[in-house]
Amino acid sequence: MSLVYIVGLQPNGQRVWFSGLKEGLDQYKRPTQAPIWDDESGRTVELAFALDAREKWRSQGLNVQIVLEKYGPPIDEKGSPSAPTERLAEHPVQFVALTGGGVDGKGYFVRFSPERNQFYCRAIDVPSMIAEHRDRETLWADKPEDVANKILELWGINVAVPSDDPDAIARKEQERQQERAAQQRNNRTPGMRPGDR
Repeated sequence: MSLVYIVGLQPNGQRVWFSGLKEGLDQYKRPTQAPIWDDESGRTVELAFALDAREKWRSQGLNVQIVLEKYGPPIDEKGSPSAPTERLAEHPVQFVALTGGGVDGKGYFVRFSPERNQFYCRAIDVPSMIAEHRDRETLWADKPEDVANKILELWGINVAVPSDDPDAIARKEQERQQERAAQQRNNRTPGMRPGDR
């Protein structure tokens, strides 16, 4: 299921983002839920929840929209992009290795969007950010190295912990298998059959 943001538009045009629900009781002591808004960040929610919440909150007089990206255009409204069936695009992925600072052999996975002709990284593409920082804005740049630099600059290495280079891991595994095969060849005694040991 797609993850989206719910945006509230205040009368002065300022955007606020849905960040949770506040539970309480109405005048008749019935349980109620009201949205909690944040003017800096929000959290992503399932599209089905967002559609239900938008209709309910609009009926209560709130100006609410659903967006894919934090500052993106509203979806599924007249003159706007249609609601997504799946948020993840099948964009090519490449590993950008970091150098220096004790992070050699580590880096980030960056995707390329042919539609925008740019490279990008979403918070959900960095394993260490999925639990608590998945609502961070997608970082875009013209070069994959520039995306990695933005990750370090805006998210920081402690939040966006770099991943191991998959090619380096594959090379080490291949070397280990070759060494093991060489040791097995060297441990054979000439003239002995496997059952003689």
